[in-house]
Amino acid sequence: MTARRAAGYLLGVALVIAVWQLSSELSSGLIPGPAPAIRYLAAHPAEAAWSTAVTLIDAIGGYAVASAMAVAGVAVYELGDLGESTVETVREILHSVTPVAWSLALLILLGFSSRLVPILVSGLSAFPPLETSLIEGLNASRARFGDLAAALGLRGLRRLAYIDLPASVPYFASGSRSALGVALIVSPVAEAFGTAGGIGYGLYLFFELHQYAAFEAWSLLLVLVMVIIDLGALRPIERWAMKWME
Repeated sequence: MTARRAAGYLLGVALVIAVWQLSSELSSGLIPGPAPAIRYLAAHPAEAAWSTAVTLIDAIGGYAVASAMAVAGVAVYELGDLGESTVETVREILHSVTPVAWSLALLILLGFSSRLVPILVSGLSAFPPLETSLIEGLNASRARFGDLAAALGLRGLRRLAYIDLPASVPYFASGSRSALGVALIVSPVAEAFGTAGGIGYGLYLFFELHQYAAFEAWSLLLVLVMVIIDLGALRPIERWAMKWME
């Protein structure tokens, strides 16, 4: 990392903190500033760790669901025009449904205590960006290795298994960054609607109790989790995938 880039990151963080503090000042303290939120987090490390673990399980579970759906989707996409139009239609419909609607529908179906609700909601929301990346990889593989597949006599699912899916790994890795980010954002929405535990549940609980410093602390916790995962795992994986693709 260059010094100029590091300075840019620090400047961005300072700008966000300044706007946060200014909002607190303008609201006469009704919106707590950064200091009370940080103090709350520091005073409740076990509670923060448990909520983070629950949300990560929900988000990673949702990402796993989205990955399975995306691989099944490209298998259908490989079947020809009918398969392509079917997958694209399903992807567009799922992309258009808000996570709130998914949450309410699945809570009615599975019950308010089900841990499957945030997992399925984040999975259904993470599927469209991941499927889009996989289809891009599939089309790139067709253009690059079409003659090779024809020479080897590979068609349909055999071509998908031996050529297209391996060639699409860089696209899958790139799409995973967006998909896991979506899952992390969406899973707290479902947690807030009815399941016990997780950062989303904490956000809803503290807001209802008018504990706004704790509410902001859990919001800050979600931001920190997303930044750490993005910088520590997703960006390195994406860079590795891009090098492989080159």
